[in-house]
Amino acid sequence: MALLRIAFGVIVWAAHFGLIYGIAGFACARGYGEAVPWTIGAATVVAAAAAGAIILVHLSPEFTRWMTAAVAGLALVAIVWEGLAVLLVPACG
Repeated sequence: MALLRIAFGVIVWAAHFGLIYGIAGFACARGYGEAVPWTIGAATVVAAAAAGAIILVHLSPEFTRWMTAAVAGLALVAIVWEGLAVLLVPACG
């Protein structure tokens, strides 16, 4: 159970990663490119909030709880980094 708890942040990041690239691919293929930045932005906010909640709940000196918070912190950085692509790169270019 501790390993699953430590992986919570990575699970949130992986779900975000798959969702945003799936949405972008589907929307661009169907001609809905104008919706891509908004949906990816919303998914990024939700995933970042989930990672932040994991950090806040598990921040503790106990090793497995601390490791859970640290991994979720790294996942939060990755989530924000992926979300920034919406601002820097054209959606369906």
